[in-house]
Amino acid sequence: MKKIIFTILAFAVSVTAINAQSRTSYFVRNSTQSHYFNAAFVPDQGYVGVPLLNGIDIQIGSNFGPSTFLFPLSNGKTGLFLNPEVNSASFLEGLGDVTYLDAGIGYNIIDAGWFTGKDSFWTVSLGVDVNLDSSIPKEVFRFLKQGMETDPQHYSISNLDVGADAYASLSVGYSRGLDKLVKGLRVGGKVKFLASVADVQMNIDKLDIDMSSSSWNVSALGTGHILGGGIVPAFNEEGYVNGVAFDPSAIGLGGLGVAFDLGAEYRISEGTPVDGLRFSVSVTDLGFISYSKDKSRMLKADRSFQFDGFENIGTEEGLESQMDQVLNDLIGLASFSEEEVDKAQTRTLAATLYAGVDYSFLKDKMNVGLLYSARFGRFRTENELTLSWNYAPVRSFDIALSYSLLKTHSTLGWLITYVPRKGIGLFVGSDYTSLNYTALQYEGIKFPVPSRKIILDVNFGFTISLGGSNRRY
Repeated sequence: MKKIIFTILAFAVSVTAINAQSRTSYFVRNSTQSHYFNAAFVPDQGYVGVPLLNGIDIQIGSNFGPSTFLFPLSNGKTGLFLNPEVNSASFLEGLGDVTYLDAGIGYNIIDAGWFTGKDSFWTVSLGVDVNLDSSIPKEVFRFLKQGMETDPQHYSISNLDVGADAYASLSVGYSRGLDKLVKGLRVGGKVKFLASVADVQMNIDKLDIDMSSSSWNVSALGTGHILGGGIVPAFNEEGYVNGVAFDPSAIGLGGLGVAFDLGAEYRISEGTPVDGLRFSVSVTDLGFISYSKDKSRMLKADRSFQFDGFENIGTEEGLESQMDQVLNDLIGLASFSEEEVDKAQTRTLAATLYAGVDYSFLKDKMNVGLLYSARFGRFRTENELTLSWNYAPVRSFDIALSYSLLKTHSTLGWLITYVPRKGIGLFVGSDYTSLNYTALQYEGIKFPVPSRKIILDVNFGFTISLGGSNRRY
């Protein structure tokens, strides 16, 4: 169990995110990436992403920091919270009621946009996405840290959720100005054709554990599913799920679906004192993926049972060894059983809502904006506000700064975009830039990590400009 936990934590604290779709770019008028947030947005010219470098996306998000789970030890090294030297009360005081860790990996294989006619803009993209969402209540860590601190000991765990999915998407987008209908209005939409590899989710609604020196009594209630291929359940001798395994031979088409992005922007340009004020709203990933009955495995936990026959329960060495043996995974402890599937299963995507307002001045070379976003994830809705300042001293060059809050502690972001009229362009920046880092050492390996919350990214990419409308100039 400790190896599983440290693998997750090390992944979170050591990976620098590479995010091709930066929120800081939302109000950058010449950004080739802003249409991912609002399908109505268009850059100043068409573009093609440079193969292999046009869009790599690795995101890490959490509500904890390195010091939440890693502590200095008397030998000068850093130890996990399970180490006996770590004070239980100090560790638990640093936790919130719920700890979450989310991760996402995406890669755009194809990314291109071009103008047709006077003001119509098309986009085509092909990419793959892998996402992980988790929500872990504080009681889980109390159980892992304290074990059977007293005899007997009771734990009541509720709302422990873990989910992951992997899918490919082919999208076609179209944006058009509607000045003839309403001056300053532009609308856009995308249709995304989805092909899923797998979708796995486990929800432990209730897990009551009564521990004593003679036995463990467990009462479990939960649901889960394994959809698609590549992931298969592992069963114990009693026929209950005690984990999941990766099966490369089973990888293939798991499910098919469709999703839509919809967006609109309205800019005031009627000779008024507020000319340059723009309002925008959009929704992305509004869709679903459906899995056939033979590609669906449904799981359920609803039973009470007993573990007995343990030796050395109550001693530090015995308790640790028994926990490693019996609690290889809390999902295994919940003892899910496989249910009969009588129909196809459908899962919705995590849609995101964006609403922004920005104001341009200095002949449209500078603007400030405020963006609200809400991501409707598997287990919770994440809200964020981003304040942006953008400046384009010359046509091909943009500088942007942002300040975000609500989702986590307040963070700074920045972006530099170079998009020439013709030739190779570049964008580089970060939505979440930590100004303070600390060195984390574990088993001789040092990791540079943010000293506060584990949430950071670096976004970059290369594009080839195709020319176009040059609307601003």
